[in-house]
Amino acid sequence: MANQHGRLPKADPEQLDPELRRRLEVWLAKAYQDDNLFLTLARRPAVLDLFLAWVGFIYAGGSSLDPALGGLCRVRLAHRNQCVH
Repeated sequence: MANQHGRLPKADPEQLDPELRRRLEVWLAKAYQDDNLFLTLARRPAVLDLFLAWVGFIYAGGSSLDPALGGLCRVRLAHRNQCVH
């Protein structure tokens, strides 16, 4: 599930309220097996909501940006930031 490469403190999954715990389960089942990003943002649920709304806009057809181009942008950003994932 999680890895040890996170650089920012994460929320404790055992302390999440039931709605955030349900959303984490969906994240793990449908998005990523790594919980670092979700639990880091879950420390500030409003920030998590904004991020998930943006992801939904980009990847669920709301944006005119080609999903493949969005994927390339993610890879480039990860490379430029020396992301360990």
